[in-house]
Amino acid sequence: MTATERLRSARPALVVGIFGVVLCAFGSWRPSHWYDEAATVSAVHRPLSAMWDLLALTDAVHALYYLCMHVWTKVFGLSEFSLRFPSALAIGIAAGLLVVLAARLWDTRFGVIAGLVLLCLPRTTWAGSEARSYAGTIALAIAMTLVLLIALDVDDGATRRRRWGWWVAYAAVCVVGVVWFFFTISLLSAHLLIVLVRSRGRDRLQIRRTTVAFVISAIVVCAVVAPFARIVISQRGQISWVEQMSPRTLGNYARFEFFDGATIFLIVGALVVAVGLAAAVLGAGGRWSIPVIGMLWVFVPAALVFVFSWLVDAVYTPRYLIFTAGGLALILAWAVRQIARDRVWVAALLVVVLAAAATPSYLADRSAYGRLGGTDFSEAADFIGANAHPGDCVAFSTAPTWSPVSQRVVLRAKPADFAGLRDVGPSIDAVRADSLWDGDKPVTAYRRFAEQCQVMWVITDKDRDHGYVVYPGATAYWLFSPNHFTSTLLYQQLSAAGLHVVRQVPFNNSQVVEMRR
Repeated sequence: MTATERLRSARPALVVGIFGVVLCAFGSWRPSHWYDEAATVSAVHRPLSAMWDLLALTDAVHALYYLCMHVWTKVFGLSEFSLRFPSALAIGIAAGLLVVLAARLWDTRFGVIAGLVLLCLPRTTWAGSEARSYAGTIALAIAMTLVLLIALDVDDGATRRRRWGWWVAYAAVCVVGVVWFFFTISLLSAHLLIVLVRSRGRDRLQIRRTTVAFVISAIVVCAVVAPFARIVISQRGQISWVEQMSPRTLGNYARFEFFDGATIFLIVGALVVAVGLAAAVLGAGGRWSIPVIGMLWVFVPAALVFVFSWLVDAVYTPRYLIFTAGGLALILAWAVRQIARDRVWVAALLVVVLAAAATPSYLADRSAYGRLGGTDFSEAADFIGANAHPGDCVAFSTAPTWSPVSQRVVLRAKPADFAGLRDVGPSIDAVRADSLWDGDKPVTAYRRFAEQCQVMWVITDKDRDHGYVVYPGATAYWLFSPNHFTSTLLYQQLSAAGLHVVRQVPFNNSQVVEMRR
């Protein structure tokens, strides 16, 4: 095959991949950072040696992602767009790889459908605009499965070196995938069953050879990642907030893991699959191995994580199984193809219907408060950056009832907006404490500090007369208690220092209060 022919065969994957990058990157600069993204900033915005010290104590599960982002942010900075663009690139790669993978299972047309369906999933476009490791794990899981299929399909007449070369490549990609996001190790169990499915019709020698090759590769992967696994497992207390396994967990999985709460997409997708199954049965449709592979990809890791959460320790929250999104895309794409047959316009129409069902979620994710719980850290920080002057003072309230940490998280999320401002400082700096978050000084420390200030900018909880509870993303309950800044201890300390309120600027959950002498 000439270079021109190779480029022509890769064109569909390239086009779908580029479209995926643009789709995910569009509007990604609008939403405020939220806690997890602030954690990314906190982890990568420190010396490399300090980052390794941090990872020895917490968040080792994201170590490889943090390392990549540490290098990226050194070059491209810490803006919302800069931090999120690598995830858009990862989703583009994921979509392109799925085109190639699905084309191996059927043909190029099916590959394009699968890649586009992946980009329709609400959780996929969310991951592509999130400064976390989730987009990368989708791409790596697809790469793991693609290399597995290539290793299984290598010519029987191929040399032993060529056959084992692909199994070595498979093991290497799996190691990277597991280190990128540890839950991906559960995909190996699904891959074992996929090996058996793809081995149907082969003679016993071929089945034994491929099974042995897979088992050896899997053992090597487990052995290589074992030290990393010990560290990650020892740190699982950092997700002690995860809810215990219950029947509601399964409902949350169905609604949020792939659909991010977009019920309309769940309904439309279920209808497409149901009609596709009927069309396959009534029309004697083939390629049944494709939905089987998709179901193994989706449900085997889910079953393992759920059993572990039930019997050992709760570790699941929606988005932790996002690496199985490629399997769901295969199932939906197969259903679309069964309905459409060879009618391209029908397949295109069904993909458009899926995209339309996903549009409300896509737009909501890219609104100003499109992140979990409607967080507004970036907006509060940007207001400080636009209005405060060098030498002004800044104060942060203690943790609101809806937050696990104090409002100093705003400083960690966007440190550049606070350059030149005076701060009472943390009780212990996050970098020196090998922690993601600063420790807080007592509120009473603000009085003496405020006596030296002419202007004080206070980032605090928003004023509200009535409390309420939300359950964003089916993760944990957020309690928004009644609050009035002028009734808080922080206000009393600042007022006693001679400062008075000039204005209060509310955002979604927080507010910035300007006080002057």
